[in-house]
Amino acid sequence: MSKSNSAEQAITEAMLQASSPKLTPMRMLILAIVAAIYWASIQGTEISLNDIITGMPAIFDLLSQMFPPDWGYLKELLPRVIETLQIGIIATIIASILSLPLAFLAAKNVSPHPLIYIPIRFFLTVCRGVSEIIWALLFVVAVGLGPFAGVIALIIYCVGVIGKLLAEAVEAVDPGPLEAMEAAGASRWKVFLYGAWPQVLPLYLSYCLYYWDHNTRQAVVLGFVGAGGVGYALFFNISTYYFEKAMMAMIVLILMIVIIDRFCLFLRQRII
Repeated sequence: MSKSNSAEQAITEAMLQASSPKLTPMRMLILAIVAAIYWASIQGTEISLNDIITGMPAIFDLLSQMFPPDWGYLKELLPRVIETLQIGIIATIIASILSLPLAFLAAKNVSPHPLIYIPIRFFLTVCRGVSEIIWALLFVVAVGLGPFAGVIALIIYCVGVIGKLLAEAVEAVDPGPLEAMEAAGASRWKVFLYGAWPQVLPLYLSYCLYYWDHNTRQAVVLGFVGAGGVGYALFFNISTYYFEKAMMAMIVLILMIVIIDRFCLFLRQRII
């Protein structure tokens, strides 16, 4: 065997040894802990493949009652579809506007003072830490049944998420332009507006487009607690055993989400 072949074989063996993980006692302990947590989670959530198999006939029976869909219900469903779209649009626009100043105050590198930064961060955590459906339940009690409660719930949640994501994007920008503007005597707001904002604008637009899609889908879920839209119609029809109408609502919902997804992709390609 030539020296070159021996060298290539040695390099190959070294690469294989480097790429193959070594089962050290610590790694084996970590794997055992992860496996134990995974198994405990399966037991705690009562996951059972047998239950899925035995429950399949009931699912097929329900689906058989949903077909054929009630196509005549489409005309009655149209106002609910428009209402759902309106909830998603209004909630996204208002939340995207409100999240801008909050993101500025919650970004450590541009926030005026820690006494402002810490409370704003906590406020954003509270907004996103409570699910939209819980916010909707609270505001259904406050303002009554209807889409208004859903709009407020989605605004609060999205302000928390978009504000947090945007603040972290601002903290991760190139510090060079920001330091240069601070050295020139620019205020914190101007540092954010002219130094950080041009760098995070594409991310901000991506967040807004994504949460328009998200808000439209969540508006359907909020309908189950009385916040209007297609979700309320779907919940009512399932509760009253009008399964053909429920299937029609599900078909319309899927088509609506697909159209919004393609439109968001089109906008993302054009403006980002």
